[in-house]
Amino acid sequence: MASPEGESGCTSSVTLKRRESLTCALCLDVFRSPKLLSCLHTYCEGCLKDLVELKTTSKFPCPSCRKQIEVPPGGVSKFPTNFYIDPDDLEQARNCSECPKHPRRDLEFICIQCDMQICLNCKLTDHELHPTKDLKKLVDHSKIQLSKDTERLRRCVADAEKSVEVVTNEQAAVKIKRGILVAEIHNRHTTVLHAANKWRDEALASLDNTTDDLAAVLEVELYCRQEKARELRDIHQKAQQALDDGENFELVTVAREMKCGRGSEESVQKLTTKQTTAISRPVLRFGKTSDRIVRDLRDFIGSAVKLEVEISPPEVSVVEKFQCGLCPDTEVFSLCPLDDGTLWVSYEQSLQHDAAVKKFSENGQILVTWKDVTGRVSGKSRTGDACMFAKPDPGSVYTFAKSKVNLRLNNHLAGKAKVTRVEIISESPFTTEPKTEFTINCAAHRAFDTDSSEQLFVVLEETQAPDLQRTVRLYRRPQPYAITTYSPPVAPFQPSDVCFYTLGGDEVLLVADELNDAIHVVNVQDGRLSFARYLAPGCPLLVQPTALNTDNRGRLWVACRGGKIITYEPIV
Repeated sequence: MASPEGESGCTSSVTLKRRESLTCALCLDVFRSPKLLSCLHTYCEGCLKDLVELKTTSKFPCPSCRKQIEVPPGGVSKFPTNFYIDPDDLEQARNCSECPKHPRRDLEFICIQCDMQICLNCKLTDHELHPTKDLKKLVDHSKIQLSKDTERLRRCVADAEKSVEVVTNEQAAVKIKRGILVAEIHNRHTTVLHAANKWRDEALASLDNTTDDLAAVLEVELYCRQEKARELRDIHQKAQQALDDGENFELVTVAREMKCGRGSEESVQKLTTKQTTAISRPVLRFGKTSDRIVRDLRDFIGSAVKLEVEISPPEVSVVEKFQCGLCPDTEVFSLCPLDDGTLWVSYEQSLQHDAAVKKFSENGQILVTWKDVTGRVSGKSRTGDACMFAKPDPGSVYTFAKSKVNLRLNNHLAGKAKVTRVEIISESPFTTEPKTEFTINCAAHRAFDTDSSEQLFVVLEETQAPDLQRTVRLYRRPQPYAITTYSPPVAPFQPSDVCFYTLGGDEVLLVADELNDAIHVVNVQDGRLSFARYLAPGCPLLVQPTALNTDNRGRLWVACRGGKIITYEPIV
């Protein structure tokens, strides 16, 4: 039989050390922070502090040899630490406890069958045939396993806390978005009231003008008829008086006048007021019935719905830049950021304002304002955007171009459009030279953009009657027909602009969805348009996007209804 010392995890020598040198004589437990006195006896630092606190002097007798010990300046903690005591022995001694059945024997094993700690004597007697494991090795293995479990749980806790943060942020975003939409609803209501008051005043003014014109005509007509009636009364009175009181000659004279003079049948007929065959009344003329108007107003003010989007890792940072509109129905038609940091903005005509083109600095300061322009900001070339539009002056065309070559799309009648690739010859005066030209079959276009190769281009087509319908279609030069149509993941869907954009090293198509407050990231592969994800889904700043464009720094500029301008910048 092997000796107990050879099989024990806590050997007899260690057990002896624990009993004789690893135990504090004051607390009768394994040393904790052992301090060495000048008499070479060792005690726990905490035990010495308790001992010194009972003394009124700076000296105390050693509990073992009674030698007077001077407490060093700074207190008990300044006693030297007994470095001769091995910390591993202390740790081992703490982990070993005595067997309740065999005193002075440490618990060194675990009986698998009985699931209990036993000493060496227990193993050789009561548990001789039972499977056992070394307690120290099992403890060491458990420490390794617990370390792995702790790390795993730490990651789980971090994920759980992150999920809590996501939901907390989503709660905050919903509150922010609610506030924005409340303001949007009130602004739209105000717009309706403003427009209704304006149209009411115009209707009342037109009613006043119409009734005033009628009153003036009727006043003249009344005067004329009163004069004729007075003349007829005079003639009648003269004839009646001659008949009643006149002499023979007077009767003859009046009778002759009645036959040939102003009393003749012809003369009297001219003075006789004929029955009116036509009358004029002011009426209210309107283009839509009340139920249609109410439905249109309800559609304009809108209703809240839930749009569910997949949560994805952030790939862009969103920054609110400035406000370029003053009324809630302001609709930015297009954006054109230039290399010098300025931004051209063109507007659609709204209920309260006419169309215009404005130039802003990056902080929102208005630099130029042109009203009643005949063209719009256009152009999205890959090497630098071109900004082209015309002022009302005949032949006055303005351009701001960094690229010498641009694709231009012009509408034709009968469902066709002409695509022209032009080279800008000069900017002052603005002259171009067509390079290539072909025709495509498409509806009226609201927006278009080309990829980096300028072989594929996307057109946002728009039909006007009977209801507004917009469709995103992909074309390949120089084919006249679309090769595919984009199918969005949500319905209804209201695209307002398209823009090619480099995201994560890949060129994708972005589609602004005005109805669902979203920007669709669309893959363009093998002549197909397929939805990939939403860009920064749930961003509370994005409300009804109407225009997209990029600048030379790789930023995406977005305009929202109401005139809010924001930028998206890829996170590196």
